[in-house]
Amino acid sequence: MWLCAAALVAVKLFLTSFQLMLASPDLSPIDDTLMFRLAQNIAAGNWLGEYNWLTLSKHSFFALWLALTHVLGVNFLIAGQALYAAACALLLAALRPAVASRAARLGVFAAVLYTPASWAAYTLRVYRDNIYPALVLMAFAGLLGMFVRYRGSALCSAGFGLAGGAALAAAWLSHEDNALLLPFLMCAALVYLLFVFLTKEVRRKAARTALLLVPAAVFALGVGAWCGMNQLYYGRFIISDYTSSEFYDAIGALVRACPDNQTPYTLIPHSTRSALYEVSPALESLEPYLETESMYNSYGSVPDEEFNSGGIHWALRNAADQAGYYETAGTARAFWQSVADEVNAACDAGLVPAGARYSGVMSPVRMEYVPATLGKFGDFLRVMLLFEQTEPTQELSIARPDQSEEWESFLHCTSTKAAKAGTAEPYFSPYQELAYLVLDAVTWAMRVLVWPALVLTAVWIVRYVRLCARRAREKRVPDDLAGCILAAGFFLTGLLRVAAVSFIFAASFSINPYLMYVAPACPLMVFFLAFGCAKFFELRAARREAA
Repeated sequence: MWLCAAALVAVKLFLTSFQLMLASPDLSPIDDTLMFRLAQNIAAGNWLGEYNWLTLSKHSFFALWLALTHVLGVNFLIAGQALYAAACALLLAALRPAVASRAARLGVFAAVLYTPASWAAYTLRVYRDNIYPALVLMAFAGLLGMFVRYRGSALCSAGFGLAGGAALAAAWLSHEDNALLLPFLMCAALVYLLFVFLTKEVRRKAARTALLLVPAAVFALGVGAWCGMNQLYYGRFIISDYTSSEFYDAIGALVRACPDNQTPYTLIPHSTRSALYEVSPALESLEPYLETESMYNSYGSVPDEEFNSGGIHWALRNAADQAGYYETAGTARAFWQSVADEVNAACDAGLVPAGARYSGVMSPVRMEYVPATLGKFGDFLRVMLLFEQTEPTQELSIARPDQSEEWESFLHCTSTKAAKAGTAEPYFSPYQELAYLVLDAVTWAMRVLVWPALVLTAVWIVRYVRLCARRAREKRVPDDLAGCILAAGFFLTGLLRVAAVSFIFAASFSINPYLMYVAPACPLMVFFLAFGCAKFFELRAARREAA
């Protein structure tokens, strides 16, 4: 089984090694370029570099990952694929108590490893979504491996917990929307505890419960180390000042004011900002830097003099930087706290119309967004079910020759800088074209197989629920029940992410569904379908033996 798994990994690494990086330095100052510059600082021994409005603006573990690949001299695209393969290998090992057949486990492994989203064009960007889905999958696989072994070796369980906790810490430090992981983490731990305490065969229940401290301690150590570095260099024990309490409070106060002025895609309209300039001296100090054609052009609309909901936070931070408030992390903190205090005081005093107190950077849930959210939810499911936007190629890199040389040298990777003669289409060698053709063929195979997989999984769920009901009357529990519940948690977590992203698109982003935003859900949901198929055939074989 493991030799076959290694062969599948080797083939995938070989095929994806022909992919090229997309470099767009001038078009991604707060995304790709930010991560690249932070990685350069880390590699130079300067942690995240000199403090400014972007230094702590994002969860930046990906920058540390890039610095590591640079030091090791590894192509960062191949490193990302290797990390994803490692997550799949951990999943393969974790499944042993839940899926009896080695062939079935290998089938689940292959389906997740060759999920088309894992080589889609968005992974070619120098951005954190290159590794974030792999880290989420690895964290969930580690916890799955630990929790399904509630009756097995404590040492083995601890090993899976260690891997899961480390991956969870890395995932937590890579993205700001980690609240979407919490339902699975809490429910999975609860399932583990229930099986530990309700299963008579399990000995040393207190020790089994204490094993939960392994992933928790590793997670806390990883996140704490990152925050400690930020404390050492910038005087703030935080992951990011974008997700800090004072910035959330400040944006929440702005969103709270004049709620009737809000419209989809315009969270803090010009009319609201104008009213708040009158009651908040701190916010008013940003007006000369915020209300400019350059800012509107960068984060919104020049004719409308508006900022879109996805850009207003960055426009405010940029303006605060120009006003001198990002001289240190401490001055930035004091400024946003003053904005929050002044605007909230004005709202509480009735100086401006206001809703309830709010803290956060996204739009509050409003009923008028529900129909649009449902529409976006359907769009995202279509993109995922049909494996759309999973082409293994990307458009031409938009970088000057000096930029391309700098990025390629640091990342040990070639960019898509060569075009076909007389066209604006990227040029690929015959070997690259052949590799892409094979990956596209795999995608088409997955598009065909997903439909019978859906049917078999649905049939298995119905039959398994009946089996559980029958066993309940017999006062017995199926041996694989914990694994099946946790596998369902993978699927539900994927759905939760799709629902959350659908709401964000309905309220904040007036763009078409983009696979990158739901990419972490793709391997989780493919896993559940493959798991359901494996359990369908396993259950059918058991029924035949019983007959």
